[in-house]
Amino acid sequence: TFHRRSPWDGVACTEDGKVRALALDKAGLVGHIPPQIALLKHVENLIIKNNPGLRGTIPSIIGNMSQLRQLGLYGNDLTGTMPESVSQLSNLVYLNLSSNKLMGQLDWEGLSHLRMITRLILHNNFLEGSIQFHLLAKMGLSLLGLSNNLFSGYIDEAVGGLASLEYLYLDRNKLIGEIPSDIGYLTNLKALNIDENEIDGTLPSTLGNLLQLEYLSARSNRLSGGIPTTIKSLTNLSTINLASNALTGPIRPLIGMTGLKNVHLYQNTLTGSIPAGVFALPNLENLFLSSNHLTGTLPGGIVNAQASLTGLYLSDNFLRGTIPNQICALYQLENMFLDTNGFSGPLPSCLDELTRLRRLLVFKNQLTGEIPSGLSNLADLVQLGIEENHFTGALNNSCVAFGGNLKLWADCDELSDGCDCCTKCCSDGSSSC
Repeated sequence: TFHRRSPWDGVACTEDGKVRALALDKAGLVGHIPPQIALLKHVENLIIKNNPGLRGTIPSIIGNMSQLRQLGLYGNDLTGTMPESVSQLSNLVYLNLSSNKLMGQLDWEGLSHLRMITRLILHNNFLEGSIQFHLLAKMGLSLLGLSNNLFSGYIDEAVGGLASLEYLYLDRNKLIGEIPSDIGYLTNLKALNIDENEIDGTLPSTLGNLLQLEYLSARSNRLSGGIPTTIKSLTNLSTINLASNALTGPIRPLIGMTGLKNVHLYQNTLTGSIPAGVFALPNLENLFLSSNHLTGTLPGGIVNAQASLTGLYLSDNFLRGTIPNQICALYQLENMFLDTNGFSGPLPSCLDELTRLRRLLVFKNQLTGEIPSGLSNLADLVQLGIEENHFTGALNNSCVAFGGNLKLWADCDELSDGCDCCTKCCSDGSSSC
């Protein structure tokens, strides 16, 4: 049996005294779930969550609690398999067994009999085997959460049969193969996450059919090919994360995706220039394009992102030319990473207008001239990396004004007075930056 502090906290009863709901959140439960819990035959909602001292298996007799509509046993330390008797709970609309230590394969056939269920959440366990999408299609799910397990096999074309699905989370498993074009039939989908699998092939053009999509993430897979042009139809999309793949081609398909706030396309092999239209996206907050093969110059149209852009990450590309003065209009900017490119000319003297700037990295470029003294006026600046360039002039006068929290990397021996406040001097032979 398990033990708790007060016998009535989290208990709701009907007018005639029958227990209707039991909710025990962070109740300090220890021990096992007793089979006698099934004596609560009138319970509709059974939620036992966030009790790390609750161990053992889920009693199979739980399948006798025929009135259950919501069963949530998550954030505990439960082990074993999911009882097959769960498939007897024909009134169930919500099943959440996430964040335990459940293992083994699921009885997909049995689960498919739960025709009223709309939310199935099993993430953060050790469940394995292939996902039987053709059986899941019988259930009318709006949310399927299988993240962070050991599921293997393919996302097959049967996934297109889950027509009512709004949220699909398959990330951090061992899935292989391509994304089927049938994914385009999930026209109610708002969120799709397949991060950290072994998915290969190209992004299907049918993704453009998912007009309700707000979140799309396929980070850390083996995707190749270009970003499909059909994706520009996804004007409700707020976050796109296709980082750490092998995508090629231009980023131009992003133009016109007016809902975009967060763009994560780093660690691919994307090519071409950064079109000015990307900075015209009215809600753009974070643009992560680092570690690609992008070329060309920064467009003056970057000024169009001034009302929203907080993070600009363009490190490790092949960008060139001068850093335009228009960049100083980005008054919301907090992080600007332009390092490891081919930028030349001076740093804009107006950078002190970026009063919210916290991190400025421009190392490993061909920048010249003096370091703007106004940088010392940036009260929130905590990281400044200017090494491996060709700067001249003095910096120590600014050292007095820099805050004590600033980490500063510079080529000290190229500056006329060295750098007394540098965290690292990168060309003095004493350390490597």
